[in-house]
Amino acid sequence: MDKGLAADPKVEAALSGLHSTIGNILGHGEEKGIRDARGGGMRPFIHPGATKGSHRDLEKKGVKVHHGEHGEVFELKAGARLADVIETKETPDVPMERWLAAAMLGDRCEDKAALQFANEVKSLSGGTTGVLLPASFQGQWVDNLRNFMVLEASGMTTATMLNRTVSSSRVVSDPPVGWRAEGAALVAGDPTFELQNLVAKTLAVRVQSTAELAYDSPDFGSQLLQVMGRALAHEIDRVGLVGTGTADQPRGIVNTPGIQSIAAVGSPTHQDMVAGLQRLLEANVPLEMSERNAIMSPRTWGTLASLQATDEQPIMRPRALENMAYRPTNSITNDLGAGEDESQIIMGDFSDLVMGVRMEASVEALRLQSFAESLRLEFVGWTRLDFMVRRPASFCVLNGVTA
Repeated sequence: MDKGLAADPKVEAALSGLHSTIGNILGHGEEKGIRDARGGGMRPFIHPGATKGSHRDLEKKGVKVHHGEHGEVFELKAGARLADVIETKETPDVPMERWLAAAMLGDRCEDKAALQFANEVKSLSGGTTGVLLPASFQGQWVDNLRNFMVLEASGMTTATMLNRTVSSSRVVSDPPVGWRAEGAALVAGDPTFELQNLVAKTLAVRVQSTAELAYDSPDFGSQLLQVMGRALAHEIDRVGLVGTGTADQPRGIVNTPGIQSIAAVGSPTHQDMVAGLQRLLEANVPLEMSERNAIMSPRTWGTLASLQATDEQPIMRPRALENMAYRPTNSITNDLGAGEDESQIIMGDFSDLVMGVRMEASVEALRLQSFAESLRLEFVGWTRLDFMVRRPASFCVLNGVTA
């Protein structure tokens, strides 16, 4: 079409209306009796020229929307909030920690707004079964866990799971590329993709408190969420990094087939980190992603931070490592190897690590027998999730770190 004609406001308006009409027809194909080859309604059609749509707005916030068989799946970049994405019937006027305090204290709660909300969602504790987290707080609960995770800080991707088992694809190897003469056969290679299942596994934490402490402390709800969130996040980080994939726990980066590794590092130096960075670059991981993060134990972090030359002057990082964040976590231990004194350093593009999470995650306040016997309240926090390494070659593990 002529560019001058396309720039005419009347033409733009007409095109916009036409695109919208086409989208509505195709998007509601099942309702109109239009079926695709698989027998299902046709997917919504969004023309590239469209300027209106919540999905495009979400993409600007670091959220991708995928259409699954049972509904929409949200994929979030690190930093994007699930609470801003998941739609609920009611929008809470109070944050989760204030609701939790009001739900437990009942009429003793001086936070009248939180108490009113707790009443409206029928979550006041009055019997022996306790209260369950309202659906409107599910996104906040998951975000609370992510806020404490070193994997989230390193760029991990989070995806919602609509079912207990969700199928996805991961990159096994990069495809072969070659120049060809006219009519020549294409170069064949190993399969580039393979099917991988995310299977939700349950992780829970149990906390006790005296009723007096819960009733008398105005910030008890906030403290409780922090304690539970840190405990769960520490274990989620651990399995995302080194989980075995057995005994009802997810498989982490270290135990995923196809990752790169460097053996017998010993006492780590900046040169070891550069070697790991080089491995990632050789595997076609972009430099801006390769150089961002390295996760290690606090012992290893201390060793690298205090490297000295023979004259006891600190050894500065080489320029290649200036942009890399050394992220310490107790989720990586120092008791590996035959001598039980070794550790690991994990480097890579952490956006290729996907945490799939079910929106059934919750925190529950209970009044059990312990309440009748000693006025002790029970709090249970739990979540259901799994991990998948989307591209194993995007990670390199430095093994045998002894300091």
